[in-house]
Amino acid sequence: MGTKQSELNNALDGKGCLGKAAPDEPVFILRGQDFHAPFAVRRWAEAAAVTLGDGHPKVTEALECAQAMERWPNRKLPD
Repeated sequence: MGTKQSELNNALDGKGCLGKAAPDEPVFILRGQDFHAPFAVRRWAEAAAVTLGDGHPKVTEALECAQAMERWPNRKLPD
């Protein structure tokens, strides 16, 4: 699970999701404050588990991220 700062640092080092993405590749970022984010992340994890397996590190990381998003204070609907 990443944070804004860790993802920025990884991107600068060519690592992580943003660091590996092509400069013109579409990306979609969900923030912890977004009320719908945990639901979307859990659905992604369910789909990924079908091909990667339930115990795959990416699936586990996504589910942990969804839990952290639910604990995030001041959650709200998207602007």
